[in-house]
Amino acid sequence: MINSTKARRTLDKKFLFAIAALAALTALPAAAQDSTKVDSIVPIATDFKPAAMDEARCEREKTVAATRVGATTMFVGTNALLYRYFKRAWWSGERAPHFFFHADWDENFRDQDKFGHMFGGFQLARLGYALLRDACASPSHALLWSATYATLFQLQIEIWDGLYKKYGFSYADLLANTSGMLLAVEQRKHPALRAIKPTMSYSRSAAMRNRRNLPGEIRPTLDYSGQTYWFSTNVNALLPENAKRYWPAFIRVSAGHSITDWIDPQTGAGIRAQRKLLLTLDLDLEQLPGENHVWKTIKRNLSYVHLPSPALQLTPKFEGISWYR
Repeated sequence: MINSTKARRTLDKKFLFAIAALAALTALPAAAQDSTKVDSIVPIATDFKPAAMDEARCEREKTVAATRVGATTMFVGTNALLYRYFKRAWWSGERAPHFFFHADWDENFRDQDKFGHMFGGFQLARLGYALLRDACASPSHALLWSATYATLFQLQIEIWDGLYKKYGFSYADLLANTSGMLLAVEQRKHPALRAIKPTMSYSRSAAMRNRRNLPGEIRPTLDYSGQTYWFSTNVNALLPENAKRYWPAFIRVSAGHSITDWIDPQTGAGIRAQRKLLLTLDLDLEQLPGENHVWKTIKRNLSYVHLPSPALQLTPKFEGISWYR
């Protein structure tokens, strides 16, 4: 039987963070992601439309009012809906006699959930910034409030966890949340850091494929062994100008972290997983042809999904994988 409630809870959080990010994304016109004016930087390949177009739109008072109301509604509404879900799913059990802490480092799932927390913090801050910029907030205010939102959104969950016996406040989760948020912030402040992009991929584990024959509850949000988190590097952007022609811009190098089975695919019992460290070459979806600003928005956000590709597994067993998903 699967007995790790903490594991189920933390990966469910990551799944819900993704829902929140996608909800915010649906509200974004194509201008939201990058502006040539943002942070007073030189335009980069992922800019969506000229800053002059944003300025003209933001000078229209009715447009500003409507977009700010929409942004506020999105932030408040998403938070309220997710709080209601958390309250029903997790915070209806036995309360702890007092607020307490639980550091869940290196459990059976080998910190794979921490990568999910980091990815969630990054996406909340990134998309929050885009939404606020679209609501005509200044770059500095958008950066401040998106970071604040991402931090408080995830902090509130840990605080509530600290009040219930099954969970406890995890400073380990909080550190992962914060690292993701800080990466998004630093990428806005230092454009060179955008050469590194956190991405993820998912392929059902053996336990997930056999879930109908196993006891307990097994679902994709619990399927840590099927999740891989990557740090994808734009090598071409890091090369000096005279060397760029030797490395195609659409080829990236990614380092990944996953785990072996932490749920026995035959019995459903919890087992201690081993870490999987991987290297791969993958395609940059932002380099797909087409300059329409809506298409650019789609390409940029799809680029946070790692596509199947050949990979080199470094641990726990050194081997080449012809098609890693």
